[in-house]
Amino acid sequence: MGTWGTLLAAVTLFLVGMRLGAFFSGTESGFYRISFLRLSIDAHSGDRVARWLMWFVQNPAYFVSTTLVGNNISHYLITVAIGMGADVLVHSDSALVEVATTLLFAPVIFAFAELMPKSLYLRAPTYLLRRDAFKFRVCYRLCLPVTYPLVGLTRLLERLTKSKAHEMEMVLGRHRLMQVLSKGHEHGLLTNEQGQLFHSLLHDANKLAREVMMPVERILGLEEGATNAELLAFAVSYGLPHVAIRRQGTADGWFGYVRTIDLQTTMATGASLIQPLPRLTSDATRLAALISLRESGNSLALVCEGEKVQGLVTQRALLERFMHPFGAKPARHARTATASRTTA
Repeated sequence: MGTWGTLLAAVTLFLVGMRLGAFFSGTESGFYRISFLRLSIDAHSGDRVARWLMWFVQNPAYFVSTTLVGNNISHYLITVAIGMGADVLVHSDSALVEVATTLLFAPVIFAFAELMPKSLYLRAPTYLLRRDAFKFRVCYRLCLPVTYPLVGLTRLLERLTKSKAHEMEMVLGRHRLMQVLSKGHEHGLLTNEQGQLFHSLLHDANKLAREVMMPVERILGLEEGATNAELLAFAVSYGLPHVAIRRQGTADGWFGYVRTIDLQTTMATGASLIQPLPRLTSDATRLAALISLRESGNSLALVCEGEKVQGLVTQRALLERFMHPFGAKPARHARTATASRTTA
């Protein structure tokens, strides 16, 4: 190959390497900037391009491996092109010439193969990714013989080192879910109340139920054997939807409760109206406690440590913690504040 042929090949390789570098650098930035909510909606509506992109969202290891291999190929082509061009133009066997030429082209490579494409994809990620989806899918299939072993090796190392890959996926999934919720609010798919509920569930679900319980010494209730009239008068006096019931002669022998509405609408005696109080362990979370109460159809539950009763938690108190605006402290209910006025 003559001098001009070598120089033409060097220029061609350089341009191809620059184009590949710009393509993979841009798609990598656009992938993390795209609206996953909009992409999911388009995919479920039958959009083929959106379904391709959603597959990479659900399998990010293949996307990252493809961009990694593609960037390495582009860098290799650029390096070879610079070396060939330097040999033709300078006619020197010194390695310093190739290093100096590479440093001379570094600003051009950075500007046109890294900075500019990343900026463009950050400004219009959806449009550019959809436009280049087919090309990226072709590159993915061409690089699959290399990327598949890389993904397999990564998973093998995770199993051998017992790394908490699942927990990491949950952390990443949490951030992605927060992005989905934010986008849903922007597009009018979620109301303020729904957004508050999601935020509270994410941040308060694992907190302990005992943090919102009424301590055992402040539970409002009567002893078993109280008449319907006494129970109803007590409920009306304190504005209670439920009256807790304890064993006679005990201070903390709570075992059941009576609904105020049953006292007003039925003729049954107090004993037959008593519903047993379910028990929760002291380490039960707020979400687990709420689910347990909803599934069992109970409004109240005892929080216990072993056989010792620590307090009483209500379904309403748990719901209030999940429904209040995130970061705001829910107002203390009046009957909780007056709970110290327990009567025998």
